[in-house]
Amino acid sequence: MSFKVATLRALGCSFALVLSATSSTAQDFIAFEGKNAVREGEGGAKKTVEGVDFWSDGAPPRKYKLLGYITDRRQKSGLIGRASMASLEKDVAQVAKKNGADAVILMASDAETVGVVGTAFGQRSGSFGSGFGASAAVQKNNSKFAVLKYVIEIEPTAPAPVSPVTAPLAPTVAVDPPAQNAAPSTEPK
Repeated sequence: MSFKVATLRALGCSFALVLSATSSTAQDFIAFEGKNAVREGEGGAKKTVEGVDFWSDGAPPRKYKLLGYITDRRQKSGLIGRASMASLEKDVAQVAKKNGADAVILMASDAETVGVVGTAFGQRSGSFGSGFGASAAVQKNNSKFAVLKYVIEIEPTAPAPVSPVTAPLAPTVAVDPPAQNAAPSTEPK
């Protein structure tokens, strides 16, 4: 095997390892338990993705229950990073729905530089030499979302009007009227 073929194979393997290591995404859902799980927001920016409301710069202007948090870590830089970032909201929506959520609030998002990838080439001919090189930062995006379930409040119904209750009447005793052909009573009055 020639030096060129061996070098190309090594570079190909290295490139494949870099791609597999940098293109992975990790999402974790962590449940919340606490006294102040039911809250109410004042509003903010909202868009819906895959049936899940994504809130930023505020919270839903209605009552909701905090179910937990989703943390997401994925490649941000390069071609693979662009593709990965394009599916961020869809991936978060799937995890949120799986855990019974109606909405999420973006709590934090930041980029972390985890390395630099570069290449250089140089050549020399006699006393003359030339070269060039390029490098790019490898970045990961870290996001945290609060996972919410809307609280549906049932409106209290007005009580039905109360009709007046009347006491039952005492039973009446039927008295037969005196017969017309009857003899007058001899009892003293």
